[in-house]
Amino acid sequence: MRPSGSRSWAICLFITSWVTFIIAAACLLAGSVRNAYHTKYRNLLKQSAPSCETMRKSVFRAGAAFIVLTGIASEIYYVSFSKSNNGPPPYARDTGVRMENL
Repeated sequence: MRPSGSRSWAICLFITSWVTFIIAAACLLAGSVRNAYHTKYRNLLKQSAPSCETMRKSVFRAGAAFIVLTGIASEIYYVSFSKSNNGPPPYARDTGVRMENL
Protein backbone atom coordinates (compact mmCIF):
# COMPACT_ATOMS: atom_id res chain seq x y z
CA MET A 1 0.00 0.00 0.00
CA ARG A 2 1.18 3.47 -0.79
CA PRO A 3 1.80 5.77 2.15
CA SER A 4 -1.02 8.30 1.97
CA GLY A 5 -4.08 9.57 3.75
CA SER A 6 -6.15 6.75 2.26
CA ARG A 7 -3.87 4.21 3.90
CA SER A 8 -4.27 5.89 7.27
CA TRP A 9 -8.04 5.91 6.88
CA ALA A 10 -7.99 2.28 5.78
CA ILE A 11 -6.08 1.22 8.89
CA CYS A 12 -8.32 3.29 11.18
CA LEU A 13 -11.53 1.99 9.58
CA PHE A 14 -10.28 -1.61 9.69
CA ILE A 15 -9.81 -1.35 13.44
CA THR A 16 -13.12 0.49 13.84
CA SER A 17 -15.07 -2.14 11.90
CA TRP A 18 -13.67 -4.94 14.07
CA VAL A 19 -14.39 -3.07 17.30
CA THR A 20 -17.98 -2.35 16.28
CA PHE A 21 -18.40 -5.98 15.20
CA ILE A 22 -17.22 -7.23 18.60
CA ILE A 23 -19.54 -4.81 20.41
CA ALA A 24 -22.49 -5.86 18.21
CA ALA A 25 -21.80 -9.53 18.85
CA ALA A 26 -21.55 -8.90 22.60
CA CYS A 27 -24.85 -6.98 22.63
CA LEU A 28 -26.68 -9.69 20.70
CA LEU A 29 -25.22 -12.40 22.91
CA ALA A 30 -26.14 -10.52 26.08
CA GLY A 31 -29.65 -9.92 24.76
CA SER A 32 -30.16 -13.55 23.88
CA VAL A 33 -28.86 -14.69 27.28
CA ARG A 34 -31.22 -12.29 29.06
CA ASN A 35 -34.05 -13.37 26.83
CA ALA A 36 -33.45 -17.05 27.60
CA TYR A 37 -33.10 -16.38 31.31
CA HIS A 38 -36.17 -14.20 31.63
CA THR A 39 -38.44 -16.35 29.50
CA LYS A 40 -37.46 -19.45 31.45
CA TYR A 41 -38.10 -17.85 34.83
CA ARG A 42 -40.82 -15.37 33.86
CA ASN A 43 -43.31 -16.52 36.48
CA LEU A 44 -40.74 -16.82 39.28
CA LEU A 45 -39.05 -13.43 38.99
CA LYS A 46 -40.78 -10.09 39.18
CA GLN A 47 -38.49 -7.09 38.75
CA SER A 48 -39.49 -3.48 39.13
CA ALA A 49 -37.81 -0.88 36.93
CA PRO A 50 -36.74 -1.25 34.16
CA SER A 51 -38.79 -4.16 32.95
CA CYS A 52 -37.21 -7.18 31.34
CA GLU A 53 -38.83 -6.52 27.97
CA THR A 54 -37.46 -2.98 27.89
CA MET A 55 -33.96 -4.19 28.74
CA ARG A 56 -34.02 -6.88 26.07
CA LYS A 57 -35.37 -4.51 23.43
CA SER A 58 -32.74 -1.90 24.16
CA VAL A 59 -29.91 -4.45 24.07
CA PHE A 60 -31.12 -5.84 20.75
CA ARG A 61 -31.53 -2.32 19.35
CA ALA A 62 -27.98 -1.47 20.38
CA GLY A 63 -26.75 -4.64 18.69
CA ALA A 64 -28.62 -3.76 15.51
CA ALA A 65 -27.20 -0.23 15.54
CA PHE A 66 -23.67 -1.57 15.88
CA ILE A 67 -24.31 -4.00 13.02
CA VAL A 68 -25.26 -1.05 10.80
CA LEU A 69 -22.16 0.86 11.94
CA THR A 70 -20.01 -2.17 11.16
CA GLY A 71 -21.42 -2.32 7.64
CA ILE A 72 -20.83 1.37 7.03
CA ALA A 73 -17.27 1.24 8.41
CA SER A 74 -16.51 -1.85 6.31
CA GLU A 75 -17.72 -0.23 3.11
CA ILE A 76 -15.73 2.94 3.70
CA TYR A 77 -12.71 0.79 4.61
CA TYR A 78 -13.02 -1.03 1.27
CA VAL A 79 -13.08 2.27 -0.63
CA SER A 80 -10.09 3.65 1.30
CA PHE A 81 -8.12 0.45 0.85
CA SER A 82 -8.85 0.44 -2.89
CA LYS A 83 -7.62 4.02 -3.23
CA SER A 84 -4.41 3.33 -1.34
CA ASN A 85 -3.67 0.08 -3.17
CA ASN A 86 -3.58 1.47 -6.73
CA GLY A 87 0.16 2.12 -6.79
CA PRO A 88 2.58 0.34 -9.12
CA PRO A 89 3.82 -3.09 -8.05
CA PRO A 90 7.16 -2.99 -6.23
CA TYR A 91 8.89 -5.24 -8.80
CA ALA A 92 7.71 -4.48 -12.34
CA ARG A 93 10.09 -6.72 -14.36
CA ASP A 94 8.75 -9.67 -16.29
CA THR A 95 9.69 -12.86 -14.43
CA GLY A 96 7.51 -15.30 -16.33
CA VAL A 97 8.63 -18.02 -18.77
CA ARG A 98 8.15 -16.96 -22.36
CA MET A 99 6.52 -19.41 -24.73
CA GLU A 100 7.52 -17.66 -27.99
CA ASN A 101 10.75 -19.57 -28.57
CA LEU A 102 9.19 -23.03 -28.32
